[in-house]
Amino acid sequence: LTIDRGYVSPYLVKDQERQVAEMMNPRVLVTDAKIDNVNDIIPLLEKIVKTKDPLFLVADDVTGEALSALVVNKMRGVLDVVAIRAPGFGMRRKEYLQDIAIATGATYVAEEVGVTLDSVSVEMLGTAERIVVQKELTTIVTDGKQADAIDARIKQIRLEAENADTDFDKEKAKERVAALGGGIARIKVGAATETELKDKKLRYEDALNSVQSARELGIVPGGGSCLAFLQDTMMDKVLAACDNEDEIQGAQIMMKAISYPCMQVAINAGIEGAVVLSKVQSLCQKEGFGFGWNAANFEYGNLFDAGVIDPAKVTINAVENSASVAGLVLTTEALVTEIPEVLSEKEKQDRFDEMRDMEGYQ
Repeated sequence: LTIDRGYVSPYLVKDQERQVAEMMNPRVLVTDAKIDNVNDIIPLLEKIVKTKDPLFLVADDVTGEALSALVVNKMRGVLDVVAIRAPGFGMRRKEYLQDIAIATGATYVAEEVGVTLDSVSVEMLGTAERIVVQKELTTIVTDGKQADAIDARIKQIRLEAENADTDFDKEKAKERVAALGGGIARIKVGAATETELKDKKLRYEDALNSVQSARELGIVPGGGSCLAFLQDTMMDKVLAACDNEDEIQGAQIMMKAISYPCMQVAINAGIEGAVVLSKVQSLCQKEGFGFGWNAANFEYGNLFDAGVIDPAKVTINAVENSASVAGLVLTTEALVTEIPEVLSEKEKQDRFDEMRDMEGYQ
């Protein structure tokens, strides 16, 4: 179950590096009330402290002294709690809250059903196997205990969608079905050390983000060959679309620059960049789009077949962001850099001796 809402306060985050709050086997409170008075939730918090269970709170809003109390208890380690605002607006918000309550097995706490916050007991809280709360997205991995209730809810929503009067209502109903019935893929990452584990997790996250980007706009050949192809084939069209001499100069700078990723890949592999660029462009003229140089095996060929690909969105953003930075440099007419220090051989040796004599230097 995914919710387009994040934590109400960054102080509720556990993992400061990733800015993510992750909870295992938490208890879930679902309410349509706005929680601003800490006295409303103190009875429940006292019971949760005794059981030592994490608490995930979904409410209309959490503000004031109630939020302050949650943050203080979280930072002191008294209570593991994360709160998010309810998704949606108006009547649709109540429907979303009921979906969350059914998926987790929680009692929907609302005055309209005769249940108030101060009367909530631990038995009325829902459960989940795992909940991950990010800045603007929450993922709930259910424990499977409510599978039948979820199936019944999905059937009910589909029936509502059939009877809906507007396309907007039908679209929202489909979103609710997708959120409730969507599966979660679990990737288990292991490593020999904590440092290696963090590195692997970041690599997996990068790979997942790349897949999401590729789903949006598709893929292009990697290794800089896509931009090299565009430089070779689109130069005249780009210049013809310019309105004045200034635009032509800017376009020429950009079209010259977009060949450098291909050259840099070759340079990083210890090969002459200009030679590889020339070969890639001539290969594309003969064989067509998608051919380039594979740095993994030092061979030219079809990069799609070789699996050397980039998300199109990444390539587009690279060009847009570099143009943005270049424009900023032109308008500010200033850069901050470090002046290289030229040392003689004697000075280099003296500096090396100083480093060797430093305490703890091996």
